[in-house]
Amino acid sequence: MTARKAKFHGGLGLKLVAPTAAVTALVALVMVMLASSQVDRTLSSSSASKGEAIALSLAAAAEQSLVQSNSTALQSAIDSNKIIGGVGYIYVQDGDGTILAHTFSPAFPKGLEQKNVLEMGTISSAHRVQVERAVDLPWEGGRLRAIDVAAPVAGGALGTVHVGMDRGDIESNVRALQRTMAFWGSLVALLGIALGAAVAALVVIRPVRELTRVTRLIVRDGDLTLAIKSHERDELGELAHAFSAMVKNLRGALDKLAVANRDLGSLTAELNASANEQTRNATRQASALQQTHTTAKEIEQTSRLAAEKAARVVSDAERADELGRQGEDAIERTVSGLTAIRSEVSEIAGGIQALSERTAQIAGITETVKDLADQSNMLALNAAIDAVRSGEHGKGFAVVAREIRSLADQSIASTRRVREVLDDIGAGIRRVAAMSQAGAQKIEGGLEQVRASGASLSQLSGIVRDNSSSARQIAAAVSQQNAGIAQIFSAMGDLSKMMNETMASIEATSGAASRLESVSSGAADVVKSYRVA
Repeated sequence: MTARKAKFHGGLGLKLVAPTAAVTALVALVMVMLASSQVDRTLSSSSASKGEAIALSLAAAAEQSLVQSNSTALQSAIDSNKIIGGVGYIYVQDGDGTILAHTFSPAFPKGLEQKNVLEMGTISSAHRVQVERAVDLPWEGGRLRAIDVAAPVAGGALGTVHVGMDRGDIESNVRALQRTMAFWGSLVALLGIALGAAVAALVVIRPVRELTRVTRLIVRDGDLTLAIKSHERDELGELAHAFSAMVKNLRGALDKLAVANRDLGSLTAELNASANEQTRNATRQASALQQTHTTAKEIEQTSRLAAEKAARVVSDAERADELGRQGEDAIERTVSGLTAIRSEVSEIAGGIQALSERTAQIAGITETVKDLADQSNMLALNAAIDAVRSGEHGKGFAVVAREIRSLADQSIASTRRVREVLDDIGAGIRRVAAMSQAGAQKIEGGLEQVRASGASLSQLSGIVRDNSSSARQIAAAVSQQNAGIAQIFSAMGDLSKMMNETMASIEATSGAASRLESVSSGAADVVKSYRVA
């Protein structure tokens, strides 16, 4: 615990001191850079001014030497000025750019004559020299870095004097200044960091340590009766007062939470009991709904079979109706045919009766012929007797008489045969007449039976039509019943879906009640873990 505390406060102190140290270091760095830049500019301007003075004095000396063509005096003049502090090099050019004298050893740097070239007309009374501040060339003796100052000799007609002020001296002075400022800046930064750390330890860390101690005790022991003391009037004091108010409010909240937890426990028990009762009721309802669904399924199958049978009954009734109509038509045609046959039989009977009368008349004629034949026979017999009495004179008459008698006998025999035939015909006619009458009576009886059958068939056809209409009504009713059963199934499906949703809701309620009970138990444990009085 002590190590963790030290680590915590060390981290807080570091967090408080580190920004101060970073800001101090940044300020020191910026100041060093600004001061270095300013010193560099100042030293560069001073060196340029110094080089200008040397270049102008050498330009005057070079003018006399060039006029007198005294190169020894010119070299002596530039060598004497080379030893002045800060001078890096000196060389003189004539008007054509030829190097007349210089201070370089062993050789003149290649390309230097092309730096800071002084053009005619660029020099005025206000600017007597031309300065190039960044001359940087490789050289056998090392890197050549200088501020080149060019002064004209005799207005540039005789040449130019170049004085190079060494930038190494300027940079050495700037680095020395940077080291000095860095030293004093570091010293001041360290003093500031130490002062900030002391202030942080006294003003910030100590109150925070006190708040941490009380917080750890509250966390470890759950004791909300601990007092938080703070005499500070800054933000940390306000934090301590706010923390104390928070602990006080937490005590009140825990008291209310304890009361609410008791009420929540009783409500949770009631909710669990209600959820269990709802579950049982929903289970019974689901079972009843399942049974109802099964029964409705059976009713649907029965209704489907009834619809199919009703459709077949309607089809059979329509077929029977059609057959009944065909039977009525056939009976009507039969009645018509029998009526016509009865008429023909009546006509036949009439014809037979007339034939019988004609036969009787023929019999009468035959009887008359027989009587005539008998009389002829008697006359022939008398004639034969008379012929015999006449003797010879009567022989021819006797022959005639025999022939007549023979014809009379044949007529009698023929009459007998005709009578026999007529008797047979009469008997046949009587039998035919009797049969015609019996047939007429049977036809009449059959006609009556056919009429009765036609009436019965008409009644049957009416009954069939009524049955067909009833079957259609039954089929329509069964179709409506199927539609109603389909609606019932749809409603049963919706009800089943609602029941499933209800069961899911009840299960969710039971789960919520269980979770609520768990939360209530957890809240009770939380309340028990703190001491508020």
